[in-house]
Amino acid sequence: VYDVTASGVNFADTHQTEDSYLAPQRLPLVPGAEFAGTGPDGRRVVGLCGAGGYAERVAAADVLVWPIPDGVSDGAALAMVLQGVTAWHLLRTSAHLAAGESVVVHAAAGGVGTVAVQLARAFGAGRIIATASSAEKRELALSLGADVAVDPAADDLTAALREANGGSRLDVVLEMTGGPVFDASL
Repeated sequence: VYDVTASGVNFADTHQTEDSYLAPQRLPLVPGAEFAGTGPDGRRVVGLCGAGGYAERVAAADVLVWPIPDGVSDGAALAMVLQGVTAWHLLRTSAHLAAGESVVVHAAAGGVGTVAVQLARAFGAGRIIATASSAEKRELALSLGADVAVDPAADDLTAALREANGGSRLDVVLEMTGGPVFDASL
């Protein structure tokens, strides 16, 4: 059992509280898939709990709890344990991004997207194209390492993405918004 000092807040949590998530929710419902806190020995930890991270105390399996290194904030640890690992797996395990390849990161100003842009840069992507819904969000993606940022509401998103990649097809697309953006990404 861990004392919670901070909880990750994700879009999925809002869907759970609205009962509009992938599976029906049951009461009592305590959202929160990840937490930062202290263990019985007083060490700072970050962990995955599936549900209940918004509580004051949470139970979590030892294999899903890791120490937070000195100098790392609870917020940074929370960002890495779910969004960071997701971005890493998308780029490395699913897409097998190789150095020099082009990558589109849709929703590049979101939790997974911001980490994916930075990881793609660290992994040596040749061209990183970000999409985000506002000028402010596109500027954020550029500041994190994207080479170019595109408005996903462009009249012809497919053409805008190819133009952003010098007219060439793209090697990797991380698509997490669905609908017309998904279709344009194919």
